Amino acid sequence: MKPKDLDYMPLNGTEYFDGSKWVCPMNFEKAIKGENARESVYIHDVTLRDGEQTCGLTWNEDQRVRIGVALNELGVKSIEVGMPVVSDENKRAIRRLVDMNLTSEIVPFARAMKKDIDASLECGAKRVVVEHAINPYDNEYVYGVSAEKVIDRVVTTIGYAKEQGMVPTFMGWDTTRSTFDYVFKVFTEVARQAKPESIVFVDSFGVASPFTIEFVFTELRKAIPDIPLEFHVHNEFGLAMGSVFAAVRAGAAGIHSSINGLGERTGNVATEEVAAGLKLLMGIDTGVNLEKIAYTSRLVEDISKIPVANNKPVVGKRLFWVESGIVVDAIDKLNEAGIEPAMTPYLPYLVGMGEIQVKLGAFSGQASIKYWLKRLGITCNDEQLEELTEIVRKEGRIRNTVLEIEEFKKIVSDYLG
Repeated sequence: MKPKDLDYMPLNGTEYFDGSKWVCPMNFEKAIKGENARESVYIHDVTLRDGEQTCGLTWNEDQRVRIGVALNELGVKSIEVGMPVVSDENKRAIRRLVDMNLTSEIVPFARAMKKDIDASLECGAKRVVVEHAINPYDNEYVYGVSAEKVIDRVVTTIGYAKEQGMVPTFMGWDTTRSTFDYVFKVFTEVARQAKPESIVFVDSFGVASPFTIEFVFTELRKAIPDIPLEFHVHNEFGLAMGSVFAAVRAGAAGIHSSINGLGERTGNVATEEVAAGLKLLMGIDTGVNLEKIAYTSRLVEDISKIPVANNKPVVGKRLFWVESGIVVDAIDKLNEAGIEPAMTPYLPYLVGMGEIQVKLGAFSGQASIKYWLKRLGITCNDEQLEELTEIVRKEGRIRNTVLEIEEFKKIVSDYLG
């Protein structure tokens, strides 16, 4: 059943409503979406490399391979599998994934050093990310090099990788604690001299505002129009997804992200949030199969032993729990009008999350009680319904939690006899 369109706001046939989602109509205005946003944006997943830098976390060989296979099934364009130079176990895992001939590209992570490229070659990889700090203080005091030396080192390493038949991406990190002029100089020179397959701008510490990110990507895209720009961001101030939208609005071609937002400190922007957010809020496809998001999230949660918050965007276990009587009543009435995504921005099955669950507790209303009585095949009159609602509310307040259905059955049995 389709909803009836109202004169001042249609739903049917719009980008913001399709029966399984209902999001902000203003997102799709040309002035807001921008002229530089692409129709599709690819995801370069970093769960196996940057995700492993979560304090206390390490992947063994079989875990790395299992997650890599799941990421391929999810549909990410490329998988940053780790640093082969770190250990033989890493090399074996990377080689196993390469030999599987997966659809997702298997991409080792390398410092701007010949030996790191050689280690990647030993794994059979065709792609490689070449990284170096793009911050004058990092380079002066950690690496002991000037901006000119950084450029030379990166250009030389990328050139060597190309000579060996590899396809290199350049990743400049700690860029957002540098001045724009410094970053612009290094990036444009590397682009001109080395011509990498793509260039990654990295907000390593999540310290740039989304406005800054949009400005930087706009300017870099003008200066380097022929090389795709990618964005890697951490979430120190909760701005990661906002910055992703800003980068995409300015023409970013790819986003680096990790399942469940794993990564150093506050972690990376989450793959599941990027894929669902870009598709549902901007109409931009990432190639990810959204219905496999929940499964992949649970797999990584199980293997990493790092629990996902119940209210985490997209994959939190309680996102589609409803307790408020007012909300349940609204859902019933909007559903009757043909609007399924009534009190959620999208239906849970879109991301593999099952169905909306009506819970009973301190804020339940008569609509919630009627919902469960109907499902249990129990009838009662209006007075009994009112009394049962009060009993459930009182029990919810005392216990400060939602009630299990078996507990509700007992309440009904004790009251109705």
